[in-house]
Amino acid sequence: MTGLRLRQNLKLKDTDLESLSYQGFGVAMQLLKHREDALDVVQESLRKLVHGGQYNGKLGTHRSWFLMVVRNGSLDVLRRRKPHDPEALANQADNNKTPDVATERNELTELLKQELNSMPQDQQEIILLRDHQDLSYAEIADVLALPAGTVMSRLHRARNELRNRMKKYLQ
Repeated sequence: MTGLRLRQNLKLKDTDLESLSYQGFGVAMQLLKHREDALDVVQESLRKLVHGGQYNGKLGTHRSWFLMVVRNGSLDVLRRRKPHDPEALANQADNNKTPDVATERNELTELLKQELNSMPQDQQEIILLRDHQDLSYAEIADVLALPAGTVMSRLHRARNELRNRMKKYLQ
């Protein structure tokens, strides 16, 4: 069966695949902090979605299933990787800001990234999925294979931990 026919069977449009790719890349980059590895994981995850025949609609939405596959693929890469990979996320540009505001915001963004990256991986993931990927609690539950109540409590604890870590910079 061709890729187009499979996409039609999955009821996915090219724009849906593009959106999934961007979201998956965000998850993979947050976990891997290495562009090429993240791209590889997303590509393999898309292949599994379109050509693998592994997606089961009863297990959740395309989005939550795909992000779960991206997460698992990223964790596999981390297991195979050396303990400390030097490449980090590229700095995000701030447009339409005065230089002093842009500099302060960039510094806070870097501090936030550092603090988030130093947190336990399960806390990083749950914050990333909710606050960066804007997944619902149910979708996060599907991705992480957890009950929705557990997702809510873990997210609350992770946000509190990040808030406490950032207090020293914001006083």
